[in-house]
Amino acid sequence: MEYPHAGIRIDRIPAEGAGGLIFAIGIAAIFLIGVPAMRPVVALSALCGILLAPVLHRLYR
Repeated sequence: MEYPHAGIRIDRIPAEGAGGLIFAIGIAAIFLIGVPAMRPVVALSALCGILLAPVLHRLYR
């Protein structure tokens, strides 16, 4: 059995808080630049996420 190398592993990089938000926004921006036809889908998804976030926050606090 091979053991993982001792270098940087993607599953050990923290993606919480502001760093995770910046990463998610950056990936979404790159995706929107590359596939402009998906802009309405991403806009609707973002709107649903913004509307659902307070509900989930209230349920799981």
